Amino acid sequence: MIIPGLGILISIITFPGIAVHEFAHQIFCRFLRIPVFRVVYFRMGNPCGYVEHEASEDPLKVFLTSTGPFFINTLLGILILTPVAIPILKFREYMNPVSLVLAWLGFSILMHAFPSTGDARNMLDRILKNPNVGLIPKILSAPVIGLIYIGAFGSVFWLDLIYAAAVAMLIPNLLTML
Repeated sequence: MIIPGLGILISIITFPGIAVHEFAHQIFCRFLRIPVFRVVYFRMGNPCGYVEHEASEDPLKVFLTSTGPFFINTLLGILILTPVAIPILKFREYMNPVSLVLAWLGFSILMHAFPSTGDARNMLDRILKNPNVGLIPKILSAPVIGLIYIGAFGSVFWLDLIYAAAVAMLIPNLLTML
């Protein structure tokens, strides 16, 4: 059963992840020298954030700007959660406010790592449907586009939450063991 307004509530609670997701798009655009016209890091609406930028015909640029948030959000979430991983083993220490804020921040960022269906549509239009793009970029991009759509569909079943929880529990704890 879908609870009305739950998506908005989750977006409000995890707003740092949305902002980082959009910032990741912007970082990749700047790095790849794609002009950015407008950035909205968070708003009450659908979508909750977006980056308007010049369209690129280069399949690598399209791929990187579309998937950039997955890499940035995942890495930043791990970096933020790693210091929290040690106190998790001792519940009293975990309850300190700094650890709780870091855990919320890292988890929020991980929850918004998946590229959106808008990102998938951009890749679909600019890579798969583009007659000027070669076969190899199309073959390499097609499974990623499929995974993005699966991730979007899976978010109805809390796949983004499951991903965030798995990364939040597994990776920082493995890093602290090293």
